[in-house]
Amino acid sequence: MSRTSAHGGSVVLVDPAMTGHPFKDACRRRALPTISLYTLDETLLASYDPDYRRDDEQVLHATDADEAAGLLTGPVRAVVPTTEPSVEIGDRLSELLGVPGNPAVTASARRSKAAMRRHAVESGIRVPAFEVVSRDRIAEAAARIGLPAIAKPQRGAGSHGVTVLSDPAAVGDLPARDLFGGANAEWLVEEYVRGREIAVNCFSQDGRHRVLDMWEYQQPDGADYDQPYWNLVQLRPDDPDWPAAERFVRKALDAYRVRLGPSHTEIKTDAAGPCLMELASRLPGAHMTDHWRLHSTIRPYDDTLAAYLGEDTGLLSRDLGFDAALGICCLRNDDRPGVLTELAGLDEIRLTAGVDAVYPSVAPGDFVPLTRDLGSLTAFVLVHGQDAAEVDALLRTVRQSMRLELK
Repeated sequence: MSRTSAHGGSVVLVDPAMTGHPFKDACRRRALPTISLYTLDETLLASYDPDYRRDDEQVLHATDADEAAGLLTGPVRAVVPTTEPSVEIGDRLSELLGVPGNPAVTASARRSKAAMRRHAVESGIRVPAFEVVSRDRIAEAAARIGLPAIAKPQRGAGSHGVTVLSDPAAVGDLPARDLFGGANAEWLVEEYVRGREIAVNCFSQDGRHRVLDMWEYQQPDGADYDQPYWNLVQLRPDDPDWPAAERFVRKALDAYRVRLGPSHTEIKTDAAGPCLMELASRLPGAHMTDHWRLHSTIRPYDDTLAAYLGEDTGLLSRDLGFDAALGICCLRNDDRPGVLTELAGLDEIRLTAGVDAVYPSVAPGDFVPLTRDLGSLTAFVLVHGQDAAEVDALLRTVRQSMRLELK
């Protein structure tokens, strides 16, 4: 029996533990059966969401595309990568099954930071000066590249383990494993690029791209940083950096052969122009998609599913319908680690005009470490306003109103 089908068959969702529930909902709205393919350790998956298998109709466990293909027994209509580590195996499985997807030949370069940097150099895409080294060679590499430098686990995500090195002795206690449980055997050490950090979200079909929106990663001051999450503010298309950022990202998407679905590209822009930090062929995180669902015609999960089913979503040409200026307040613990007694101001902020949603990441009784990455933020607050000034005022109100009570 053929394992692919243009009409009947299932949708394979790869690693739907963290962001997969909305994809399951999108499949259910179409009455499409789903197969949840998990490639990560079950204990790790449960740490993200103890109920991660909720609504799973069929479950497979595999660590590579060939193994996964051998476990499938019926027709498959689509393979949808849902998270960072699922991109590589998802693209390879799509190719094996002959269903729509992005080319497997560049899948590794859209996942591994080392492969990503090497591919950029070969393709004429500007990236920071870099070396790929073992943990015990980080200080030497940083000294050769020049200080400050920055060290990154080469298969990590969410800024987990990312560290600014102001001097070779600043390497410190780096994590032995990445965010997804893999050993941090190799590290990317690269030049620290100062400049405005911008995330560019695009959608592609048949190799044609459209910029959906851009977001600036704002910081509380001008200090060098390795943890980018503070304020996220959506940019207007008339922003002075928009045209150069769009040209650069379109060129990068072509270089990495992104042909289908959503992508999230992070760049820094300085006097020399845009510089690639990260390119991922997936939906953005940090609740940007929640803002899309509230304030635009973008249906992030339904549109992505439709694209992987081989349908024309119309997303490349239709009015995106953004109806407000948008911002996201990423609340951090920059004070001291401790046990949370209260997230003070939470109820007040929920009732504030212009606040769309509050997503706490901690609850009373939890140990709250110092914020080092996306996973150790304490809350996300989504706000909207008539313009950038109103959004800025709301973000300040959120920070003034909410605080961690620790013991």
